Formats: sequence, structure tokens, C-alpha cells
Amino acid sequence: MAQLRRPDDNEEGKLRRWVSNLQLESWQLELLITGFSIFLLATGVDQYEEFSASINFNKLVPSSSSNVVFVSAGSFIVNTIPIALKFFLISLLIHLLLRGFWIGIVGLSSVSNSIDLDSLKLKGPFRKKLPGKVRSLDDLIFYLDKVSSVIFAYTYLLAFSIISVVLVSAFLFSLLGVGAFFQNYIGSSPAVTMMISVLFLILSVILTICAVIYFLDTIFFSTFKKSKWFSVLYYPIYRLFSLISLSFVYRSIYYHLITNYSKKQIISVTLILGGTLFLAQRINTWETYPFFPEVRSANQYTMNKVHYDDERSKGHIRTASIPSKFVKNDYLELFIRYSPRSNQVLDFLCPEFRGLERTNSFTEAMNAGMRSAQDSTVTMEDLLGTDEKYEELVKSSSQCLGSLYEVYLDGEKIENPDFFFTRHENKGERGVETVIDITNLDRGRHLIQVNRFEFKGNPFFAEEVSEDRLENEIFVKISFWKE
Repeated sequence: MAQLRRPDDNEEGKLRRWVSNLQLESWQLELLITGFSIFLLATGVDQYEEFSASINFNKLVPSSSSNVVFVSAGSFIVNTIPIALKFFLISLLIHLLLRGFWIGIVGLSSVSNSIDLDSLKLKGPFRKKLPGKVRSLDDLIFYLDKVSSVIFAYTYLLAFSIISVVLVSAFLFSLLGVGAFFQNYIGSSPAVTMMISVLFLILSVILTICAVIYFLDTIFFSTFKKSKWFSVLYYPIYRLFSLISLSFVYRSIYYHLITNYSKKQIISVTLILGGTLFLAQRINTWETYPFFPEVRSANQYTMNKVHYDDERSKGHIRTASIPSKFVKNDYLELFIRYSPRSNQVLDFLCPEFRGLERTNSFTEAMNAGMRSAQDSTVTMEDLLGTDEKYEELVKSSSQCLGSLYEVYLDGEKIENPDFFFTRHENKGERGVETVIDITNLDRGRHLIQVNRFEFKGNPFFAEEVSEDRLENEIFVKISFWKE
């Protein structure tokens, strides 16, 4: 079997000395990288949760049949990353614990390196068996150093492996999304649409089977590469998914581990790290309040603080909000968040209002700036701002968007409320705002209920929105008290 190229004799001596010095001092680099990584992971988990919440709500929303698979792939990646971060954090904490133990043993050995079991005057089986079970400090130092370095490398190997699984899964999901794209923009007849759908489905199934074979080969220590006849068929699959998964980045670590350590050792370390992650996940989901309900938005018997601007400490507005649960004024502001999930319904209700975004290119901005500099009576806002037709279009579209919702106050529907487009000051959430007259309300508790029309079809199967597939469902319920 071909061996990896080794340096020449002159090069090898210098390289070997340099590598040896690195190996002697590697524990310092390990501790430095581990500590820095733990700090970044511990402080970045909350930030990532906020980022992922924003991405999931604003971007990863299946708003049409052509992007639903892309959205699924993106959601899979975004939701998998927290598990990988926790696994990475737990593995680094175990490595830090072992390295700390190793440093303690090194310090202890500098004081005294001997273990005098004879001074304990052991009797019976302890005298016979215990000396063979107790390592010397030098052996323990060497063993812990070896284990710590292997766990450190193995942690990064598993982290990159998780990234590879995510990349391959995203590739397969995206392939289905490309099929849906061609199905919508090329398929001019049911026969062509069906042919494109079947073609991409068959291709996706074949590549999925190849991906499973590739990962099984990796998990089972390159078993398929050892088969005389199957290795010929497997090699193109290996080359393709090595590129897609970026496994060539960490391939050397993988082959080093499976050629220098037994399967039992590798499986044991994997089970320990995986079991620790599983226990950590179970602890987070362990509930000891069986009589306490889950707080949901559309429930008048629970109090969700995200609905009140003065009580919301963090997070995004997902449904609706009011300034406070205690209202002193005669008017109450109600903000309803607009979700891209409603785009299909809005396309059906008011397709003529699509494309309200007004973005100016760099060239348009430059021309406007030059014109405003030449003519002092014209400002850039006049040149780039809204015109009367656009303002009328916005007015009509706000009324159309308002038809998506129904607002009830104490069970009585508010007829023809005025809706205004706005961005909430919380995190810039887009939505509509209406002002409710509560002058005649009595002092005490009252309930706002918002209903929204929902499409009950499946966008994955390119189902079109129709009136009989729309249902008016409760979107949110918010309680407030008038003083």
C-alpha cells in the first residue's frame, strides 16, 4: 500500500525537532484555545439564539412553493447549530477538566514522585491487587497528556463532522428546491411539470442513498474502502461527498485516529461525549411542574410578557403587542406583526399591491445628489421619496393588509379599524398599527383578540390559495386593565 510522502533526511531532522518542540509545548496552546473557545461559546449561545430567532421569523418562512425547500434546508442548519455548539462546549469543558487534573499531577510530582503503598500496611486482597491497579505519577502524567490531546483533536473532528452532515443535508434539500424552481418557471404543462418533479425526485433519492453510504463508511471506520469490488463503485461517491462535506479539511485527523487507536477506544470516547450531551439536554427539558401549563400566545388565561412593551426584556414580537397591561389613556395602541408566512394569502387577497419595497441604486442616489446640488429648490428626499401615486398605493395596501386580520375587543368585532404601516421600536419588527378607542370601557380587565386568515394547504406540493382553503383562526389574545 502506498505510504504518505515523508520529507528528505535533512528536512526530516529539522521538521522532527520542530514538531517535537510543538508537542512538548502543545498543552499550553490547548489550554489557551480551549479557554478562549469556552468563553466565546458560553457568551455566544444567547446571542445566537436571538440571531436564529430573527432569521427564522424574517427569512426562513415558507412563503411560496418555490422556496419552501430552501427554507427547510436553512431551518435545519440554523436549528442544528445550537446542538453542535453545546456538544462542542461540553467536550471542551471535559478537556479543560482533564488538563487541569494533568497540571495538578505534574505539580504534585515535582514535590514527590513516589507512592509508598507499603507504609499503609495493606492486608488481604488489597495487598495483592492494589499495587497493580495504582499507576505511578509518571505513568499517570503520560496517560492524561495522551488522553487530553486525543480528546482535544477528537472534539474538533466531531465538530467538523457535524458541519459536514449539515452541509450535505442542505445540499440535498436545496436540490429539491431547485426542482421546485424549475417546476414553477419552466413547466408550461402538467406533463412537463410532472417530468421535472420525477426527475429531481429520482436524482435526490439516488444522492441521498449515496450520502448515507458515505456517512456509514465514515462511521464504520472506512469499511467500504476495504471491499475489493465495492471500493471501485464507492470511489466516485467518496470524491463527490468529500467535496460537498468539506471532509478533506479534517481527513488527516480522522485517519490518524482510526489507525492509531482501537475501535473500542474511539467508540467509548464517542459514547461518553454523546452521553454527556444527552444528559445535558435532558436536564434542560426536565419538567417538575406537571400542573403548570405552557404559556401560549392565543390563551386568555395565561400572561405572556412579550405582549407588553414595558415588560419585554428581550426577544422579538412574534404576534402582537400593546404598550402596557395597565392603560390610563382613552386610546390603546395595538401593533400586529406582519409575517412573510402570510405572503401567499396576501397574493390571493390583493396581488396588485406586491412590490411595495422602494430601494434606490447607487447610480440613482448619485444622480439625485447631483440634481439637488444644481437646483437648490429640489432636495434628495423629493427626488428619491414617495410620490402621490405611491402614497395612494400604500394607503390601499394598508387597507388590504388590514383585511388579513380581525380585531375583537371583549368579544365584539371592531369594524373597519385604521391600519398604519410601522416598524416597532423593539427590534424593528415590521407590521401594522391601529389605535383603539377605549373611552367607554369600564375600569378593570379587558381582552383583545386578533384573528388572522391562514392558508390550510401545503406549499411543498405547490397548492394554490383559494377561498375555500382559507380559515380565520385566533392569532393572539392579550389581556389589559383599564385604570
